[in-house]
Amino acid sequence: MTPFERANARAANPRAAETAEYLDARLHMANYEESTFARSLLLAAELHGIQHAARECGLSDEAMRRQLNGTRPLYFDSVLGVMRALGVQLRVEMV
Repeated sequence: MTPFERANARAANPRAAETAEYLDARLHMANYEESTFARSLLLAAELHGIQHAARECGLSDEAMRRQLNGTRPLYFDSVLGVMRALGVQLRVEMV
């Protein structure tokens, strides 16, 4: 994404842009762990409305919370569903 495209996307959906920046920063932490990212997704989902994220994943609110807080196993399709509900996407880049 070019800087111009990034600025346009930020203007179109500032909440999703802030969420993407927050999650990206969490992924780049030195002591990154799976549970850290899951809890970050939980926080973002709760700020945006956990109901929408849970519906996107086909889960109840409580089941969604249990997956994201580490009480239940977290499945990759749930990660993608929450991210979709938040208006962000997972992207792979060369290091």
